Amino acid sequence: MRQKNGLWITTLFIGLTVAAIVVAPVAAQGDQGFTETFDDAQLPGWEHAPEVVVSDGALRIGPAQFAARLGAWQDFTLAFKLRYSGEGETHVNYRATDQGSYLLLLRPGEVILLKTARQNEPQELGRAEADTLNTSDWVTVQIALSGGAHTISVNGVALISATDPNPLGRGGLVFNSIGQRTTELDDMSLQAQPAEARAGPAEPVGSLATPSAAPTAQAPAAGSWQDIFRNLSASQGSTFEADVFVINLLLAALTSFILSRVYVYWGGSLSNRRKFAANFMLVTVTTTFIILVVRSSVALSLGLVGALSIIRFRAAIKEPEELAYLFFAISLGIGLGDNQRVVTLVTLAVVVIIIGLARLLRQTQADVNLHLTITSLGAEKVNLQQVMDVLARHTDKLRLLRYDEAPEALEISFVVEFRHISNLTQARLALQELSPALQVSFLDNKGIW
Repeated sequence: MRQKNGLWITTLFIGLTVAAIVVAPVAAQGDQGFTETFDDAQLPGWEHAPEVVVSDGALRIGPAQFAARLGAWQDFTLAFKLRYSGEGETHVNYRATDQGSYLLLLRPGEVILLKTARQNEPQELGRAEADTLNTSDWVTVQIALSGGAHTISVNGVALISATDPNPLGRGGLVFNSIGQRTTELDDMSLQAQPAEARAGPAEPVGSLATPSAAPTAQAPAAGSWQDIFRNLSASQGSTFEADVFVINLLLAALTSFILSRVYVYWGGSLSNRRKFAANFMLVTVTTTFIILVVRSSVALSLGLVGALSIIRFRAAIKEPEELAYLFFAISLGIGLGDNQRVVTLVTLAVVVIIIGLARLLRQTQADVNLHLTITSLGAEKVNLQQVMDVLARHTDKLRLLRYDEAPEALEISFVVEFRHISNLTQARLALQELSPALQVSFLDNKGIW
C-alpha cells in the first residue's frame, strides 16, 4: 500500500513539474549535461516544493516533497551522493514526462527499478539488495542509461542491470521523499551521450516507444515541454469510447428500472413507493455518467470528492429501507460507470433473488398496502360484522386494527390489500350501500395500480 501511495504522489509531482515548466521555461538543453554542487540557494534550473532548501552545501528534500531538474535527456550517466534519515523511500524518476518515467526506489537494504506509464500498472525491471543503504552515511548512486539498457550502481558496485525492450523517450529528473524520510543530495552530475553515439534516434518528449515504431525525426529540444502541457490539458481522461458510454447508460436505465419494480412490489415502506422509486433511474444514470467522466482523471476525481463533501441529500429519508434502496441504486451506477458490467449485473440478480425469497418467507399479515378507516354516525350507523362481510368480498387480505363505538358514532380501522383499483371502487360502493352517511378513508401504503 505504501508503495502504491508513493507512486501516486510521484505521478502527481511529475504533473506539477510539467505545469511549472510551462510557466517558467528554461533554455534548451538538448544533449547537454550538468554539474550541480548545490552552492546556490536559489537552485537555478530546478523546480521544487516550497520546503525544499539548500543546507550545508546539500539539497534537502523533506517528507512528501520533491525537486525536479528541468531538461530532456535520452541517454546519460547520472551520479550523485545520497544521504537520508527517517522511515520511507527515496524515489528517483528519470526520463520523466507526463507519459511516464523510470522510477528508482531506494529503500533501506533494497533497490528497485520500475517503469511507470500513464494508465498502466508499474512494471518491475530489476530488484537487488543494497546493504550500504542501511546507514546514514553518504553513498554514491550512479545510473547509466543507453537506449533501453539500465545499470544501477551504489558505491561503485553494479546492483541492477536491466533492459527495457520498449524504452521511454526523453525526459527530465524528479526526486521525491516518500513517507517520513528526509533525503539529502550532493555532488550531482549528468553526462549526456552525444546523439551520434546512440544506437538509434531518440523518441519525442512525452511519447512512449512502441515495438513497431520506425526511426524518424530528430529529438525535439526542451522547448517542446510546452507541447507536452498542451497535450496534457487537452486530454485529461482516457480515449472516449462511444459504444461503451451508450451501453453502460442503457444498462444503468435497465437495472434501475428493475430495482424500482422490486421496491414497488416487494418493499415494505409505508410511504408512496411508486413516487420514491421513480428517482432510482435518474440517480443511477447520473452516477454512471459521473464515474465514466472522472474514473481516468485524478484532477476530476479529487474535485468530485470536494463536491461531495458539501453536497448532502436534502430529501427526508423516512425509513431505513428507502436509504438502502437508494444506496444500491448509486452502487449500480458506480459499477457500470467503472465498466464492471458482469459484477454489477450478477450482484443485481443476487439481490433480487434474496429480496424475493425474503418476500416469500414474510408473514402473511404484513402483506397489506392500505389503511382503511370507516366512520358511521347517527341512528343509521352500521355494525362491525356488516362492514367485515362487505370488505371480505372485495379484499385479498383484511386485518382489524382498531374498533371504537359510542351511542351515536362508530369508527373502525383496518389494514387491507386490494389487487386492482376496481376492487377498491367496488368496496367503496358496497360500503356506501350500507349507509349513505358512512365515511370512508383510505391511506395508501404501497400503491394498488
